[in-house]
Amino acid sequence: MKHEKRLTLNARKMDTREHAHAHLKQRLRLPEWYGGNLDALNDCLGEIGEPTRIILRFAPRLTQSLGDYGAKLIRVLEQASQENQNLRISLKNGF
Repeated sequence: MKHEKRLTLNARKMDTREHAHAHLKQRLRLPEWYGGNLDALNDCLGEIGEPTRIILRFAPRLTQSLGDYGAKLIRVLEQASQENQNLRISLKNGF
């Protein structure tokens, strides 16, 4: 079995849509053409071709900071993990 890559996101650094997508781009090493929106995020997550676990720390902060957009962002992560067998998502309340 191949080693699983682990990537950690910190929801405390995702307090605006712009900060959220900048953090996603940096931490997930998304391509230069990443469009900074949920559709582009979904496309990039679907292209992950190696076993990868994305850990979202302080997950409740996303909905506190971004409201419905934060909830949609979490749904995109969860749906991508259901559609891409290489991807697993772990939502953490704290550290």
